[in-house]
Amino acid sequence: MGLGPPILALYRQFKLLGAFDGIDSVVELGSQGVWCPDERLLTGLFKAFGRPVPPSKELEIYINSSGIGRAASRHLHENLGFKYDCVDIDGNFGSLTLDINFDSVPPEYRGKYGLTTNHGTTEHLLDQRNAFKMVHDFTKPGGLMLHALPFTVHLQHGFFNYQPNLFDALARFNSYETLGIWVGPDWTLSSLVPWEPKLLEFLTLNANTTHLLVVLQRKLHDMEFCVPIQGVYEPTLPESATDRYQLVVDGEYYSGRRAQEVTREITYSSLYEFPSIVIAKHLYRRILRRLTGRAR
Repeated sequence: MGLGPPILALYRQFKLLGAFDGIDSVVELGSQGVWCPDERLLTGLFKAFGRPVPPSKELEIYINSSGIGRAASRHLHENLGFKYDCVDIDGNFGSLTLDINFDSVPPEYRGKYGLTTNHGTTEHLLDQRNAFKMVHDFTKPGGLMLHALPFTVHLQHGFFNYQPNLFDALARFNSYETLGIWVGPDWTLSSLVPWEPKLLEFLTLNANTTHLLVVLQRKLHDMEFCVPIQGVYEPTLPESATDRYQLVVDGEYYSGRRAQEVTREITYSSLYEFPSIVIAKHLYRRILRRLTGRAR
């Protein structure tokens, strides 16, 4: 899909709110183009970043209403002050030539970037696990991961559409901080609405619908990527099925079995209903982890 009006507007808003403070490097999944039907959206973006607005002749390469990005995303990001890389199988726009279905992030690029973006790339890939692992591995601890993906319909656009519960599960298993989930009424509009399930009652669905799901998450820990289990099924699985899974809690790996045990332990509605032995056990583990960390 490339970088169109919703993402350009979101970049401007992130910058004004300070979400991009301290971030000077970006890597994109997919060699992306940029397009925008409104020059004012572009000039506002450059002003928000405190960068000189390119002359109108230079901005012309961005301006179109067709949804086809004639300008390289590298050009935009570097003009906004980012150090830029992208990864794709085609080598376009000076990309790192990697197949996102199969390849791993090279060691020298792991944890290198403050911002990793997925602007409509992973829906075209069969190996979703490798794609989301690649996003995780490129991103440094404290860095941001931004996804802008098909939500509903997008008939015949890609292999997949995406649901908010996927990003809830990714956050739970990898200890990501979810900073926002939004729905775009259409991928050609600069409008985004904070996600809540009741929105589905108001969204129009037909063959031409192109609702967009936009998610911003922060990677908190330098840990290996953990494959999630969909939340609705997690409590129902036997321990033998969850042994191979692990998740990150407070910078420490929990096995799937251990996570289920903890989940069962915290189903009480009030702290006063916790057995004292449960409280003592968790306090002991947390204190021990902190003391061990300081000793290092």
